[in-house]
Amino acid sequence: MWRMIGRIVRPALGAACAAVLLASSLASADQQFEIHMRNNSYNPDSLTVPAGTMVRWVNDDGDVHTISQIGGGFDSGLVFTRDSWSYTFNDPGTYEFYCLPHPYMHGTITVE
Repeated sequence: MWRMIGRIVRPALGAACAAVLLASSLASADQQFEIHMRNNSYNPDSLTVPAGTMVRWVNDDGDVHTISQIGGGFDSGLVFTRDSWSYTFNDPGTYEFYCLPHPYMHGTITVE
């Protein structure tokens, strides 16, 4: 089916095709991953994300925290109250992290 738009003739996009395109663009635009630091813990303490995903840590706590990968790799440095830090996970794998000032705080990101 062809549709006249002004003086340009373009093929009309089927309703089903348009719905699929709209749904997929909304899903990727709305998909955000956040971990909050509260009460000296990561919440949630584990996430599974697709490769290429940015994860944001937000410090809602009164204490300063870090997001430090166990064994080296990424490290946020000090994240103060009401600050945040983000990291993009490009490679599949399991990433364990902890808080340097509070080593009992642990978390895991699984990248598929």
